[in-house]
Amino acid sequence: MFERSWKTLRSEEGQFIAVVVVVFLLLYSIYDFETFLSPAHKMFVGWGILAIITFFFKSPLVRKPPRRILFMFVGGFLTARYFFWRTLQTLQYTGPLDFIAMMILYLAECYAISIHFMGMFINATPQISKIIPMPEDRSTWPTVDVLIPAYTEPEDMVGTTAMAATQLDYPKDKLRIHICDDGSTIGRRNNPATSDAAWERYYTMRKIADRIGVNYITRERNDHAKAGNINHAMDVTSADLILILDCDHVPTHDFLINTVGSFLADPKLYLVQTPHFFINPTPIEKNFTQVTNLSVENDMFFRTSHPGFNGWNASYFCGSAGLLRRKYLEEVGGLCGETITEDAETSIVLHSKGYNSVYIRRPMVCGLSPESFSDYLTQRVRWAQGMIQLFTLRNPLNIPGLTVPQRIVYFNCCFFWFFGIPRFTYFVGPSLFLLFNLKVYHASVYQVITYALPHLFSTFFLMDFLYGRTRKMFFSEIYESVQSLFLLPAIISVILSPRKPTFKITPKGALTTTESLSPLAMPFTLVIAINIIALIVAGYKWVAFPLYRDVIVVTGSWCVYNSFIVVLSLGAFWEKKQIRNYHRINVPGTIDVMFPRMNQKFQAILRDISLSGIGFEVEIPFAPTDNEAVTMIAVDSYKHEHSFSGTVPRVRKIGENKYFMGSSMPISYESYGDLVSFVYGDSKRWVDVWYLKSEPGNTWLILSLFFKLGLKALLENVMQLSKIGFMHGARLAKKGFDRLKNAVFGPRQTVNPGEHADVPEAKAAAPVNP
Repeated sequence: MFERSWKTLRSEEGQFIAVVVVVFLLLYSIYDFETFLSPAHKMFVGWGILAIITFFFKSPLVRKPPRRILFMFVGGFLTARYFFWRTLQTLQYTGPLDFIAMMILYLAECYAISIHFMGMFINATPQISKIIPMPEDRSTWPTVDVLIPAYTEPEDMVGTTAMAATQLDYPKDKLRIHICDDGSTIGRRNNPATSDAAWERYYTMRKIADRIGVNYITRERNDHAKAGNINHAMDVTSADLILILDCDHVPTHDFLINTVGSFLADPKLYLVQTPHFFINPTPIEKNFTQVTNLSVENDMFFRTSHPGFNGWNASYFCGSAGLLRRKYLEEVGGLCGETITEDAETSIVLHSKGYNSVYIRRPMVCGLSPESFSDYLTQRVRWAQGMIQLFTLRNPLNIPGLTVPQRIVYFNCCFFWFFGIPRFTYFVGPSLFLLFNLKVYHASVYQVITYALPHLFSTFFLMDFLYGRTRKMFFSEIYESVQSLFLLPAIISVILSPRKPTFKITPKGALTTTESLSPLAMPFTLVIAINIIALIVAGYKWVAFPLYRDVIVVTGSWCVYNSFIVVLSLGAFWEKKQIRNYHRINVPGTIDVMFPRMNQKFQAILRDISLSGIGFEVEIPFAPTDNEAVTMIAVDSYKHEHSFSGTVPRVRKIGENKYFMGSSMPISYESYGDLVSFVYGDSKRWVDVWYLKSEPGNTWLILSLFFKLGLKALLENVMQLSKIGFMHGARLAKKGFDRLKNAVFGPRQTVNPGEHADVPEAKAAAPVNP
């Protein structure tokens, strides 16, 4: 009976009724509490419920529905209670400027609360789809086109992905691989400004495609960026299914075996999406990889959020690592190109037509994150502008055909990217009162303790409950803060002109030769300066205006919190060195190593791998020589044996007869395929690395590291500003001194050699030709 009731609840009508009932119960409960309880009892209720949340948020008893939903309802009660109080008791008109500032801050809080509630709804019933086995009769398997769109990325990067695609475990007569090169279009080859580079790339890419044995496709012009590239390739291909891989997303052998079965099981399925797994850390992540493994934005999205989308049949295409059914894509004219996030736009159109999607939570591609902070921001700005375009041009609330949960999922994914506006508001809001006496938050300390603090703490606990394995406390604030000031102008521009943004490719594989502080950190130094000045003014107002001490405590505490978050955020702006052509991937496992000089084989512990070498620890009874020759034998999870020969240019003794060795392997045409297969072909390796990040880390240790890096960045910026100020002051002082000297002694006369100073005609003498 319970199962039947649960299925009814998950139907579209049941979902709508459930949302209405939950909202009604929340509002009625809040009204009841607020009407009949005394202030002391209200405080007791708030902190009592918070104590219950604190006790249960780590318990496995509340991890699955329906107890999971009940737990989130209890946590949501404190937030709804705060919102009820904030709306009815703190919004007061005290003047036009006060009112404008107060409403901006209030709307920012409304935004955050709506995102919080939508996040709870989306993650109420997460679903991880199972891999459906393929039928034994291979004649029933559909044909697959693998499309690898490329533009200006390095040719060897594209070649690696294409080589891995040829190693997919799938019948070769049903598999066709295509490099879709937009960097060598006819238009670029005919353009004098780009012709040399385009022709060189054209010949190089053709040669790579011929050598690997894949098709090479280009087109006349770069119309509609990536979407246009894919749609052109669809016009000249014909397979039943289409696998789209970004040119840095190297697939594992089992990608198709693990995804095609879902299409055979569901004829209305249009998409199987899989995670994007990255081997290199983001610019932010680089700063704490020496302390612990820590999940980042990408991990939270694909390990936690996407199963939530999947539970409501709202998993959407993420631009790569997705397998799509051609028939349904052609029905809507291919990938949509009205926005610069063509993947999500196409998904919302196909979902509105009643087609299904599935998310398989197994990493089966290996890609690259942006290396520099500016490249990281380029990617985030494109995502933000594209999703806001989608919000504006194809609003999920208005498109017919979507279910209620699908509307909520898509609306949440679009609405989230406005976070730059409220985040900026939080940074400056408390300072407006302290510096300009704008009254933005009308509440006593007692009310803040009764309503605001239980809401704030319950939000932290609920976020840990939902995302704890992929996002530590305070790290959402750090990630959003470091992006907020730079997303703000991009958000405003797309709001004013929704069709203006253009697709900008994310640079991948860039080298960074030195460690330095990104110049993008400077605005955050100014934010800290504003908050510090505001705190100094708060000290003065505490003495001078005792009647305002409640508000001073609230806004001053807020400034302290802002300063803490901004200092943590500054720690993310250090650019770490990246001088390797191929990233070393830290992986677990063992290999056998043989040293020909001694004709002995030993088992070694695998530490890292790349296309150019393998790092391992081994215990041997002899000291290795310089550039010791070595042969390494490894067996992957598919029982395939790989053997590589190389040298050991790097040796470090780590114990008695125990060494860490960094080997170097020459990349040749003959060994290239086996290298790609060993390094990138085994998805179990990526699963192990992925889930290693879910192990609990020391949050406070990481935060302390960020705080130290932030203080270091703050000092660096202060020194830079001081240097700029000193140089500017020195120039002004020199100008002032020169003016004073000229006023006292008169202007200095310049006399050329051979001329008389008292003969002005000499200065105007024309040059004489020899």
